[in-house]
Amino acid sequence: MNSSQNKFNQSQSQMRRTNQTNPGEFGASNLGQLTQTGNNFGGTNSANAATLKGKLASLEEQIQLVADEMNSHKKDVVSLKNEKDTLQEILKMKTHEVKNTLLQELNKVEDEMKRHFSHQTSENSRLQQQITSLKAEKTALQNQLIALQRRISDLEMQVGTDDVKF
Repeated sequence: MNSSQNKFNQSQSQMRRTNQTNPGEFGASNLGQLTQTGNNFGGTNSANAATLKGKLASLEEQIQLVADEMNSHKKDVVSLKNEKDTLQEILKMKTHEVKNTLLQELNKVEDEMKRHFSHQTSENSRLQQQITSLKAEKTALQNQLIALQRRISDLEMQVGTDDVKF
């Protein structure tokens, strides 16, 4: 408590010096307006000294409450920072996990696509061979048809000429 009283006494003496050098800015009449109980600091009688001690005690109590509140807020900030760091680590882990899962899935899909592509290529090759075979068979059948049509035509000619000879 002595260090806080010393700090308070130093700040009070600074206020007095400020009042002497620049009275318009923060004069002695303003000090009376700053009190919570309405008593004026301007008097030097013993009643004011007793209230001054009470006010000092009240100010010290308020300073302690503010300090406690600041410490509480500092603890909250530290707690929130730790929570943020923890959440960031969890997020990194989840992101890494999702990335690995997606890469595995992508690899599976690529393998399946390669397998299907290979199967489709062989199927296309087989169908192309069938088409070539069917085209060759069609050409052979067309040639046979033409040959048969010529033969029919020749036979019809022969049938017509054979009737005349008898």
